[in-house]
Amino acid sequence: MRILVTGANGYLGQGIVRQLLEDGVDVIAADRSLEHVDGHAQGVACDLFALPDPYAALGRPDAVLHLAWRNGFVHNDPSHLEDLPLHYRFLERLAAGGVQRMAVMGSMHEVGFFEGSITNG
Repeated sequence: MRILVTGANGYLGQGIVRQLLEDGVDVIAADRSLEHVDGHAQGVACDLFALPDPYAALGRPDAVLHLAWRNGFVHNDPSHLEDLPLHYRFLERLAAGGVQRMAVMGSMHEVGFFEGSITNG
Protein backbone atom coordinates (compact mmCIF):
# COMPACT_ATOMS: atom_id res chain seq x y z
CA MET A 1 0.00 0.00 0.00
CA ARG A 2 1.21 3.49 -0.87
CA ILE A 3 0.12 6.18 1.57
CA LEU A 4 0.38 9.89 0.82
CA VAL A 5 1.01 11.99 3.93
CA THR A 6 0.43 15.71 3.36
CA GLY A 7 1.90 18.11 5.88
CA ALA A 8 4.70 15.55 6.25
CA ASN A 9 7.14 18.19 7.52
CA GLY A 10 4.76 19.35 10.26
CA TYR A 11 4.28 18.66 13.95
CA LEU A 12 2.39 15.38 13.51
CA GLY A 13 3.50 14.53 9.98
CA GLN A 14 7.15 13.93 10.81
CA GLY A 15 6.41 11.26 13.39
CA ILE A 16 3.64 9.65 11.35
CA VAL A 17 5.88 9.33 8.29
CA ARG A 18 8.62 7.80 10.44
CA GLN A 19 6.22 5.28 12.00
CA LEU A 20 4.66 4.29 8.69
CA LEU A 21 8.14 3.66 7.26
CA GLU A 22 9.05 1.55 10.31
CA ASP A 23 5.84 -0.44 9.68
CA GLY A 24 7.01 -1.16 6.13
CA VAL A 25 4.57 1.14 4.35
CA ASP A 26 5.50 2.83 1.06
CA VAL A 27 5.19 6.53 1.99
CA ILE A 28 4.84 9.56 -0.25
CA ALA A 29 5.62 12.60 1.92
CA ALA A 30 4.32 15.92 0.60
CA ASP A 31 4.79 19.40 2.01
CA ARG A 32 6.05 22.83 0.97
CA SER A 33 9.37 21.94 2.61
CA LEU A 34 10.80 18.51 3.38
CA GLU A 35 13.71 19.52 5.61
CA HIS A 36 12.57 17.39 8.60
CA VAL A 37 11.03 14.49 6.68
CA ASP A 38 12.64 11.05 6.89
CA GLY A 39 14.66 10.61 3.72
CA HIS A 40 13.41 7.04 3.25
CA ALA A 41 10.03 8.40 2.16
CA GLN A 42 9.41 9.51 -1.41
CA GLY A 43 9.41 13.26 -0.90
CA VAL A 44 7.44 15.76 -2.97
CA ALA A 45 7.96 19.44 -2.18
CA CYS A 46 4.99 21.34 -3.60
CA ASP A 47 1.98 23.57 -3.10
CA LEU A 48 -0.80 20.96 -2.90
CA PHE A 49 -3.44 23.43 -3.99
CA ALA A 50 -1.58 24.30 -7.22
CA LEU A 51 -1.56 20.74 -8.58
CA PRO A 52 -4.18 20.31 -11.33
CA ASP A 53 -3.95 16.49 -11.00
CA PRO A 54 -2.64 15.76 -7.51
CA TYR A 55 -3.31 12.03 -7.86
CA ALA A 56 -0.78 11.69 -10.71
CA ALA A 57 1.62 14.35 -9.39
CA LEU A 58 1.80 12.68 -5.98
CA GLY A 59 2.53 9.15 -7.16
CA ARG A 60 -0.95 7.61 -7.45
CA PRO A 61 -1.38 6.76 -3.76
CA ASP A 62 -3.77 4.10 -2.47
CA ALA A 63 -4.64 6.15 0.62
CA VAL A 64 -4.18 9.70 1.89
CA LEU A 65 -3.56 11.07 5.36
CA HIS A 66 -4.19 14.80 4.88
CA LEU A 67 -2.48 16.74 7.66
CA ALA A 68 -1.41 19.86 5.75
CA TRP A 69 -2.49 23.06 7.45
CA ARG A 70 -1.05 26.50 6.80
CA ASN A 71 -0.39 29.00 9.61
CA GLY A 72 -1.27 26.58 12.39
CA PHE A 73 0.54 28.65 15.01
CA VAL A 74 -1.34 31.85 14.17
CA HIS A 75 -4.71 31.21 15.77
CA ASN A 76 -6.58 34.12 14.18
CA ASP A 77 -5.07 33.89 10.69
CA PRO A 78 -7.78 34.24 8.01
CA SER A 79 -6.20 31.41 6.01
CA HIS A 80 -7.82 28.88 8.34
CA LEU A 81 -11.20 29.68 6.78
CA GLU A 82 -10.02 30.87 3.39
CA ASP A 83 -8.19 27.60 2.69
CA LEU A 84 -11.15 25.32 3.47
CA PRO A 85 -12.45 25.28 -0.12
CA LEU A 86 -8.89 24.61 -1.33
CA HIS A 87 -8.59 21.59 0.97
CA TYR A 88 -11.95 20.32 -0.28
CA ARG A 89 -10.96 20.76 -3.94
CA PHE A 90 -7.62 19.01 -3.33
CA LEU A 91 -9.33 16.01 -1.73
CA GLU A 92 -12.01 15.97 -4.42
CA ARG A 93 -9.31 15.80 -7.11
CA LEU A 94 -7.58 12.93 -5.32
CA ALA A 95 -10.87 11.03 -5.14
CA ALA A 96 -11.52 11.68 -8.84
CA GLY A 97 -8.08 10.26 -9.57
CA GLY A 98 -8.80 7.04 -7.76
CA VAL A 99 -8.03 7.42 -4.05
CA GLN A 100 -10.73 5.62 -2.07
CA ARG A 101 -9.26 5.88 1.43
CA MET A 102 -8.78 9.26 3.10
CA ALA A 103 -8.27 10.52 6.61
CA VAL A 104 -8.16 14.25 7.34
CA MET A 105 -6.93 16.10 10.42
CA GLY A 106 -6.72 19.76 11.36
CA SER A 107 -3.86 21.62 12.97
CA MET A 108 -1.82 20.52 15.97
CA HIS A 109 -3.95 22.66 18.27
CA GLU A 110 -6.57 19.91 18.58
CA VAL A 111 -4.05 17.64 20.29
CA GLY A 112 -3.03 19.72 23.26
CA PHE A 113 -1.43 23.04 22.36
CA PHE A 114 -3.37 24.83 25.10
CA GLU A 115 -3.41 21.92 27.53
CA GLY A 116 0.33 21.23 27.35
CA SER A 117 2.68 18.78 25.72
CA ILE A 118 1.61 15.32 24.64
CA THR A 119 3.11 12.62 26.84
CA ASN A 120 2.81 8.86 27.16
CA GLY A 121 1.95 9.02 30.82
